[in-house]
Amino acid sequence: MLNRKKLRKGGKEMRKKVLAVLLAAAMALPTVTVWGAEGKKELTVWHYYTEDGKLDSLNTIKEEFEEENPDYEVVYTYIPRDEMDKQYSMGAVSGELPDIMLVDICTAAVYVEMGICADITDYFNEWEDKDKFLEQPMSAMSKDGRVYGIPQNVNSLAVYYDKAAFKDAGIESEPTTWDELLDVCATLKEKYPDKFPFGFSANDNEEGTFQFLPFFFSTGATLEEFGSDAGVKALDLWKTMVDEGYVSKDVVSWGQSEVKSQFEAGNVLMEVNGSWDIAQMKIDVPDKEIGVFQIPKDSEYASILGGEGFAMSTSCEDPEIGWNYLKTLGSGKNIAEFAEASACFPARTDGEEYSDYWTSDEQMAVFNEAVKNAKVRGPHARWTEISEEISGAIQAVLTGAKDAKTAMGEAQEKINSIMES
Repeated sequence: MLNRKKLRKGGKEMRKKVLAVLLAAAMALPTVTVWGAEGKKELTVWHYYTEDGKLDSLNTIKEEFEEENPDYEVVYTYIPRDEMDKQYSMGAVSGELPDIMLVDICTAAVYVEMGICADITDYFNEWEDKDKFLEQPMSAMSKDGRVYGIPQNVNSLAVYYDKAAFKDAGIESEPTTWDELLDVCATLKEKYPDKFPFGFSANDNEEGTFQFLPFFFSTGATLEEFGSDAGVKALDLWKTMVDEGYVSKDVVSWGQSEVKSQFEAGNVLMEVNGSWDIAQMKIDVPDKEIGVFQIPKDSEYASILGGEGFAMSTSCEDPEIGWNYLKTLGSGKNIAEFAEASACFPARTDGEEYSDYWTSDEQMAVFNEAVKNAKVRGPHARWTEISEEISGAIQAVLTGAKDAKTAMGEAQEKINSIMES
């Protein structure tokens, strides 16, 4: 059994910082609670899922948990995704937190640093499934050898392309390297001068960082080497594609949804995006023949890891019951079913024992390979600040305000300072 006082111990200094932010924040938005019943103890779970497949999966987990824990009723509370961080931050000060928290893999370290995620190491180490989780997402839910949550699903980026455009331009094979990518862009631009051969999100937020990092990591550089010659080469590639007209100058304001829209409209012939778009594109552009290939490499294939996990909060009154929910949610079957329903990938190594979806579907199979080469962002409690430096450098270079060497060198100094603090 875990010591409850230890579970509830918060990060005092971090809470002071959070409080200062919250004093200037707007009142929290009201939430909508679904699924609940009288006469039983409640296990509260916050989430931001809206898709039917994801909600069906959560309901399946609820039913299974309640059958095994008949004295408890799972109460799911929906909170808009863009409000979730504020709600957790306010809860860190007020103590009003759910028993179970849905967290983005990218920001899990922030909540661990706040002291609102319970240390579940002892429970996890006694679990027979403990070795079945992927290393990268597991690292995002851990700190200093201690475990603070269960990764549930992961995703990554690859390149969608218009097969008809490739065929009409006489392009016989998908590009695998940066040089081949530039050659394909040149061929497509010659064939379709009014279109953009390539597209990506380079806006000034996490999406721009998310889409740039696969190119950066492909050079073999690390964030501690952000301004190195290897790292600079990645941003120079992006700048070259913009300067040559292979990529629209407007990418500095495009989010991932805008990139998808431009691709669907035929204005962009190749686009960087995630597997989550596959199902919707089949609905949006059913007659468009779409192929997928891994992001072309410099020295090695690389992608970036997205996804989510669940943590038990330090406010959970019964850690044993909280762990039972996490264990139910984290079973091989439940994780595989959720991943398939959401066009993502299981955060466990045994997903293919439950479904062949990730290998039998031609497009998903490419993303399945990309996941194997994907790196997690951070994990770091101040990842948001690090990401801002990366996206800021991208903006400066693509708008012509600075050259890549200068922008990335300045960003590296700030990134190193953040990571060393």
